[in-house]
Amino acid sequence: MTKELMNYTKEQIMETLDKWVSDKGHEPYCNEDYSDAGNFGTYAIPQIQGIQQVRKEIEEFVSVLLSEKLSYRILEIGLGYYGSTHFVWRMIFDRVITIEKNHDRIRTFGTNMNNYFGKWLLDDGKSSFLIGMSNDTATLRKAYDLTENDPIDVLFIDGDHSYEGILADWLLYHPLVKKGGIVGFHDALLQGEQYGVAKFLDKLSKGKIDGTPRELQMIVHSKKTGIAYYKKD
Repeated sequence: MTKELMNYTKEQIMETLDKWVSDKGHEPYCNEDYSDAGNFGTYAIPQIQGIQQVRKEIEEFVSVLLSEKLSYRILEIGLGYYGSTHFVWRMIFDRVITIEKNHDRIRTFGTNMNNYFGKWLLDDGKSSFLIGMSNDTATLRKAYDLTENDPIDVLFIDGDHSYEGILADWLLYHPLVKKGGIVGFHDALLQGEQYGVAKFLDKLSKGKIDGTPRELQMIVHSKKTGIAYYKKD
């Protein structure tokens, strides 16, 4: 029997995530004061958590997904250093599609999964990885081929956090989300010279992107991260 379970509860998901991140990064989760802003100016290497999420925020978002009974398919942009959100999504969704530009991160994630479960799992049909930039035409074609006539339940955008990057990711991929599905954004509070997430979300909520205002829900238990999401009408 492996450590994977079917029909996870929120408590089981978080307990399993706690175990997964316990030996990764300099600490398991981001603390409520976390921000990597400023590293660009000094060219310093930022500290890396086991998951680049505040525990209370990812826990609340998991609760939203479970309560909405969205469990078929998710597309996320950005794997992160240890693939820990992909690890979470596998406990909720039948299929997890991740767009990631760094092939080494995907390979490392596979090795970590093998070590954790004691067997290779990334060929079990639950996980798909599109290697490349999310705004590359080849990546875009692969994503649309995978979801042709079969929309996704959830889009989770956590890639390029510049205004231009998040704008492009949203424009390119939100059409793939089914009616009643969820579009989520990590680091919803980030703003500044290198970051444009907060700016984008403000415009999106006011209808200044495509003329349609979105009613954003905010999950915030930190000063500079946060998760924002809306349900697709």
